[in-house]
Amino acid sequence: MERYKSIIPNFKAFRDECQKEAVQAVRKNSLKTCDDFEEKLKKDFPEASKSPWNRDVYRLPRNASPGKNMLHWRGEYYVQEESASLPVEILNPRPGEKVMDMCAAPGGKATQIAEKMDNEGLVVANDDSSKRLQSLHANIYRTGSAIIDVTNYDGRRVPGTDSFDRVLVDAPCSGEGNNARRSFKASSKEERDHLSDLQFQLLEKASQLIKEEGTVVYSTCTFAPEENEAVIRRGVDELGLELQDINTDAPHRRGVEEFEGTEYGEEMSKTVRVYPHHMNSGGIFVARLGK
Repeated sequence: MERYKSIIPNFKAFRDECQKEAVQAVRKNSLKTCDDFEEKLKKDFPEASKSPWNRDVYRLPRNASPGKNMLHWRGEYYVQEESASLPVEILNPRPGEKVMDMCAAPGGKATQIAEKMDNEGLVVANDDSSKRLQSLHANIYRTGSAIIDVTNYDGRRVPGTDSFDRVLVDAPCSGEGNNARRSFKASSKEERDHLSDLQFQLLEKASQLIKEEGTVVYSTCTFAPEENEAVIRRGVDELGLELQDINTDAPHRRGVEEFEGTEYGEEMSKTVRVYPHHMNSGGIFVARLGK
């Protein structure tokens, strides 16, 4: 991760956090919970504490096993990294809207969208992997997310245009910010270059799917500017998308305007980067765009 030393303030805190196991977190699912949810959660996890920026997220001890709890099996919460809840908060879906999660499996963000919409409207949860659809269906059922329909397309080839109020592109990425996936190891240039092309194509399709006043939120769990700011720069320059400012109480840094001699522009300050030491969670990049 030394290649990112110039763009990560307090790099020592970043590096130290990368050596640790992430703090466990769960997202309360209001479609299934009652008023006594917090009381029940603390009965099983006495050290549980609410996230200071997201009222639906609770932090648990690093060694907790929330996936083995009955609250999980009853769908009262979804096991989700705290940082992973940010893209849907920024997407801000509303009841009655038509929303697509373009790369949805296993369903953490799709079910979060349905919950925020109070199960009113339509959520299309798409994923190109037929193998991952089983977990997607299971999580939809478990959380009572009744407004979700599942499709199985390559995201670049989803049919239709001008159909959705909002589209989430939680793009396939090198996963540098995912400790469980690659232990915070940096990706190769070849991997970044391949993925950035795919990510741009997904963003291009998303721009076609949204209505005239629609919103696209693009996110990855990687630190690489080639997969983040570079993709957004192309989206603005080549697709005519407008980069919109993000206001959030989540601890974060703004996107980078330049990296290793490549200029991305002052507009990238409208994007958001979350590093592991910000909330003892995974890393994430988020941008919001409109037509």
